[in-house]
Amino acid sequence: MSKSSALASVVSLPIILLLFIVLLLGGCQQNRAVIIEAAPADRVTDQPIVNQPAAALPTALPTLLPPVASPPGVAPLPGASGANPFGLLLGADGINDQYRVELAKALGVSYFRPWYVNVEAWNGACYDLACALGPQAGLKLILTARNNVGAAAPFATTPPQDGAAYRRNLSEILTLYQPEVLVVENEEDSAQYWNGTPEQYGALLKAACQVAHDQKTACANGGLSSKTTALLVWAAYIEQQQITEACSFVQRAGAVLAPDLCRFTAIEHLSAEDKSALEIGRQLLEIYPSSGQDYLNFHWYVPDKNALSEAVNYLRRATNLPVMSNELGQNDQSPEAVQKLLSAAADLKLAYAVWFSLDRDPAQALQNEDGSLRPNGQAFRQFMQAHFNTVAELPALPTPVPSPTSLPKFTAKPAPVAASGQLTFSQMLKDVTYCTVGGVELKMDVFAPWQPAGPSPVVMFVHGGGWVAGTKSGTPGMSYFLDLARRGYTTFSIDYRLAPTYTFPANIVDVKCAVRHIRAHASDYNIDPDRIGAWGASAGGHLVALLGTSDQSAGWDVGEYLDQSSRVNVVVDLYGIHDLTTEYVVGNVRGLDRMVFRAKDPTDPILVTASPVSYITPDDPPFLIMHGDMDPVVPYTQSQILHDRLLAGGVSSVYVQVHNGGHGFNAIGGPIDPPYATIAKTILGFFDEYLR
Repeated sequence: MSKSSALASVVSLPIILLLFIVLLLGGCQQNRAVIIEAAPADRVTDQPIVNQPAAALPTALPTLLPPVASPPGVAPLPGASGANPFGLLLGADGINDQYRVELAKALGVSYFRPWYVNVEAWNGACYDLACALGPQAGLKLILTARNNVGAAAPFATTPPQDGAAYRRNLSEILTLYQPEVLVVENEEDSAQYWNGTPEQYGALLKAACQVAHDQKTACANGGLSSKTTALLVWAAYIEQQQITEACSFVQRAGAVLAPDLCRFTAIEHLSAEDKSALEIGRQLLEIYPSSGQDYLNFHWYVPDKNALSEAVNYLRRATNLPVMSNELGQNDQSPEAVQKLLSAAADLKLAYAVWFSLDRDPAQALQNEDGSLRPNGQAFRQFMQAHFNTVAELPALPTPVPSPTSLPKFTAKPAPVAASGQLTFSQMLKDVTYCTVGGVELKMDVFAPWQPAGPSPVVMFVHGGGWVAGTKSGTPGMSYFLDLARRGYTTFSIDYRLAPTYTFPANIVDVKCAVRHIRAHASDYNIDPDRIGAWGASAGGHLVALLGTSDQSAGWDVGEYLDQSSRVNVVVDLYGIHDLTTEYVVGNVRGLDRMVFRAKDPTDPILVTASPVSYITPDDPPFLIMHGDMDPVVPYTQSQILHDRLLAGGVSSVYVQVHNGGHGFNAIGGPIDPPYATIAKTILGFFDEYLR
């Protein structure tokens, strides 16, 4: 394939404007692990205050008493309002945000839990419209605030880099949404969600709770996981030599504890993984009482009422804090499980109990993908009616709104082998060197599929960041990596050299080298070298589009593994840049011309050379292109241009314009259409269509 050259320009801009553009284009700064120390409530400061260690707590209870409805010694529940403590985190494919809230209201709850607010990336609005729609419908928020999701792993956060900025952003969030309870992070005992030490989490929790109390908002920890909570209860029995009781608890908590624990008579018998989880749980229990939190929050997926009672009473006695759960759920669709857990939560007088209604391992939702109730959802509603008389008429099932562009009809295929347990990224390789250029080691992370049936198809993800920022581990696209693993894909998320230190074509040279590395090591990764898809967003969308349209004649296949092809089989391009001779940043701001591409003026041929539309030929792979029609950074016309040129060039292309979608598909002016769940299903189905 021969491919062209030429036109473009540079208008010098103040550096501050360039940096603003870069941040809008999706740039992410790497986050250093800096502990936030809590500051006095009447001032904001970055100066650390030495935290006094919490008083030592017993590692086991004197005795695990039978459950009681209102344990003695538990303080009144500050902030708990009304007789109905129940809430919902509710989501499903095929229903929009308004319907989520209306269905929650119809199910009779008092509280709504939106997904979360990202504090470090706070830009004045919660990306989950339920943050605003919930209170408008009369539902109070149980709001989870996470510092920087995806900074360390697909869903993990790291301690904030700037303590004052964290407190300032959090204060703005609480002022805007006024939640009933602020929940700080999520499952801080799990490396999947928190990439810091318990001590760092304790400092963050103390700072966040001080901000919350300044806003007269109650505060809770992120939520001890089911497994850690159950291990703590089991260990308490073991250390009191109550072996029979310990085994009985294991049998009733079998949803989260291994049956082997019934044979163990000492903590030393635990696996290294369980010992570590137990130790982290105990450290956190020592931290909570001195953090200033109002509630101890835990998660629970065990349907046995007595097991839940034992867990709640253990947590109360270990910390003397009122107990809540912002994540109660079930791993099946049994109506009986719903009734048992709801009645136990009510009997135990949990301050708040939020049901997790989403089909996500290990949870099962109350509703189907179209919003209709399953039998467990009907049981939930019946319970609320019988106990609180708070249910409303069920909303009419949402009618799909036609998208501005007809959606493709890709049919997702089942995973080749079902997971045998909770899917995690224990099979993740970090910081693999894929190529070395001029002494610079280029790194990627590898996410292997769960129990692959054979050599797997590949998705290579290329991050955004305006070509000058971003990392392989700090990208929103990582939220899809678990779904890809479930479907049997191996996912590679790559770094590449960034401008202005390394200008074009360094970035595309690196991306092509990554593809060649993957092919050269196909047997090592157990992948199929003939089924490789490329996926990128923003600046990453530009690079994967170049990857899909250009071949060796472009001159970018240099360096290692030159016996391998850098061509790919399919491309997913989200809000990318495709013709740099046109307006590729809203307002036609041209400062990146020089910073990234070394263009001397708007007619410099390098801008044609760097444009994916310059290389289209009929043998290019199929493209899925998605772009928001309200994108304030990259004009959606960029994607329309690429789509039109691909079709004219005889290449298969599907273009989905996301109504009300901003850059990154954040909602601007109203709910996005299609919604996030449909966008995800479309992307994953597209890969299934061509790679499986």
